[in-house]
Amino acid sequence: MPRLRKNEISVSGDYLLGQGNVTMPFGFSLAKVPGLGANINETVAKPDRSSTYFGGTLSYSYGQAWYLDLGYAHGTSSGTTDILLGENTQPLPSQFSIDDNWYQAYVRYTPKRLRGQKLSGYLRAGFSYVTAELHDTTVIPAVGLYHQDDKTTDYLGNIGAGIGYTFWRTRHIRMMAQAEAEGFYGHRTQKSHEVLQEAGPGFPFPTANIDNDLYGGIGRGTLRFEYRFDSEGAYKAFIDGGMQAKFTEVGYPGGLGSFNELLWGPYVRAGLRFSF
Repeated sequence: MPRLRKNEISVSGDYLLGQGNVTMPFGFSLAKVPGLGANINETVAKPDRSSTYFGGTLSYSYGQAWYLDLGYAHGTSSGTTDILLGENTQPLPSQFSIDDNWYQAYVRYTPKRLRGQKLSGYLRAGFSYVTAELHDTTVIPAVGLYHQDDKTTDYLGNIGAGIGYTFWRTRHIRMMAQAEAEGFYGHRTQKSHEVLQEAGPGFPFPTANIDNDLYGGIGRGTLRFEYRFDSEGAYKAFIDGGMQAKFTEVGYPGGLGSFNELLWGPYVRAGLRFSF
């Protein structure tokens, strides 16, 4: 029998190829320009996007009961959307890009009855800090180049759970099905800066501060293949593959209401575990 090892360190990397939609504010900054803002409407677009995310997680476990997870992920997204700045204006196609960074810290707990069994599970709670930069560009007839730089910061509290079932096991190999879900709630601050480069030197272009409340959830379903290198189970490698989906509801001020964001796609994670 493998001897009990109370400590474990694991490191893993993951990848998500996503698609869905995102919310984008328009006109919030231009509406503050004297002599120009009266003709501008504050609107929220919800364009489609294509995204890729790369990340990594470092975990420490004591007694196979308590875990500390520290994670980082970087995402890039792009797409096109129509801009409608005024009631009598025509929609103008634009191109946007988004770069975001996720910093996460979690405490995870595995109940005693679910440790080392065919049916395993955990509960976890944590905090996420997310920064993002959005850039959008188009050309408006008679006005010229329109450009928006939008910087956002999210502060999120998370709580979730996971369950797994081992359906095949040998001396060195284990295969299991996993389902994970978590909910989150938090606050987003946005600094939106819009510029019409040929509007003339008499127009100052201030930055608009936008506050949002947001909530949502993340769900993931995967299959895990795990390989144990030695007879005592000190060294293990694993790979997960499946699907992930993230839903976010974002509330906007000024009576504009709330708008949802969706990101989903195939998900892969691979890592190493060392027990001592």
